[in-house]
Amino acid sequence: MDLELSLACRIGQHLMCGLPGYTLDDAFREAVRNYKISNVILFSRNIRDKEQLYTLCADIQELVQDECGVPALIGIDQEGGMVSRLSSDCTIVPSAMAIGATGDERCALRAGILTGRELSALGVNVDFAPSLDMNSNPLNPVIGVRSYGDDPEVVSRFARSMTEGLQSQGVMAVGKHFPGHGDTHQDSHLVLPSLEGDLSDLQNHILPFSEAVRGGIQGIMSSHILFPDIEKATIPATMSPFFMTELLKDTLGFKGLVFSDCMEMFAIAKHFGTVEGTVAALKAGVDVVLISHTISLGIAAAKAIGEALGNGSLPSELFAVSTERILLAKEMLLEAERKPFSVVGSAMHKKENQRLYDQSLTLVQDAPFCLGDNPLFVGVTCFQATVVSSEEHEVVFAPDMAHLVGGSSLVVSENPDEKEIQKVLSQANKCSSVVVGTYNGHQYSGQIALANALVKEHQVLTVALRNPYDLALLDTSIRSIAVYAYNRDVLIALARLLKGEISCTGVLPVHLVKS
Repeated sequence: MDLELSLACRIGQHLMCGLPGYTLDDAFREAVRNYKISNVILFSRNIRDKEQLYTLCADIQELVQDECGVPALIGIDQEGGMVSRLSSDCTIVPSAMAIGATGDERCALRAGILTGRELSALGVNVDFAPSLDMNSNPLNPVIGVRSYGDDPEVVSRFARSMTEGLQSQGVMAVGKHFPGHGDTHQDSHLVLPSLEGDLSDLQNHILPFSEAVRGGIQGIMSSHILFPDIEKATIPATMSPFFMTELLKDTLGFKGLVFSDCMEMFAIAKHFGTVEGTVAALKAGVDVVLISHTISLGIAAAKAIGEALGNGSLPSELFAVSTERILLAKEMLLEAERKPFSVVGSAMHKKENQRLYDQSLTLVQDAPFCLGDNPLFVGVTCFQATVVSSEEHEVVFAPDMAHLVGGSSLVVSENPDEKEIQKVLSQANKCSSVVVGTYNGHQYSGQIALANALVKEHQVLTVALRNPYDLALLDTSIRSIAVYAYNRDVLIALARLLKGEISCTGVLPVHLVKS
């Protein structure tokens, strides 16, 4: 892209910011007009339906092209499963762990093609997926089912297929969160995590990133994690020249775009400051910095970058090379064929996607169970277990399953106490069997206590609606199934299973250990 851009336009290439609603507001328009912020990240708050999103993306491109002379990167966290920003009239593929459970890398390829085709048609050209994190810690509060599993080779293979699918449709795949977020027990949205261990201890976590680079992934996202035994300065990987340049670029050979995770997350904002962290990330080797929520911080960051270039603290040569890398990536995306809008949420896509959900259902404990003609469905509503999740909260496991299969239902609190458990036991006496839906029950012990109490007098099937680690805590006389998500497509697949239309063919992609 042979352009003579002003300094403001060049600075704006390095910032990706969010906006508050379904349309471009005046504050965002002014930021683009005056500070040339040239890239946008979208969230559920920006998406009402597919038609509105299509219009919004077109408006963003028109504004950025008019004011900056270059196209915009429009990014989204469309991983599938619990981290999906698209509206329900689009096709939402299963989570990474559900895809891993199919045991078939072709399912990851299909998930990538389905997602990439619809994003392209809608006008989104960057997907912050797949997760390259190996979920080695069952207590990880932020990754879990976003990972393909706890085997680095499996994660590498499935992520590579998902990447191939996305990029075959003209959408940049961005693997995350380098050098790996799977071993933490803390959420960097809320705290600044720290992991001990030298570089050799990180090798299993780095392997999926290394394989992704070898496979031609076009983007990598950083993690806001401290590695004190590797990076002696008290700075997270996002701000570390060792991680962002020496390891990722020089050692692994990555030539694409490096994105930061959001710089408004607590891990950065509280400890370093969003604006100061932005400049530090660019110095470290990040190309595009995400400031996902507050446009005034994006403006402040643009000013700070200009000041850092002016006083030499941000080397102009490093900055120029990074800018050119962004412009080349934009040129590549601009040349990709745009998919027709008619594919978005099409019947063909929905049918193919339902097969992916069907294939992911995993029998974990093969205990005797007969549904009978009057089952009781019991479960929690879908609460927000982490700030990154985007579950369909209008779906409620117990009543929706009773509607799909027949029987009665009872909704319980996220952590049932003894009084609530006794209420369920009383109602269960009138029923042929009980199907319990847990949601992160390994962190809410009342859910596990409920299932274990029921099996003393009833036949019980327990369904883990998110992380499968719940199932390790159950009495072995309980039949258990992992489904990896709490959404409508999962409930449809589960209903088909209970009615005998399909069988469980999934293979558990993580190890379950009783705690």
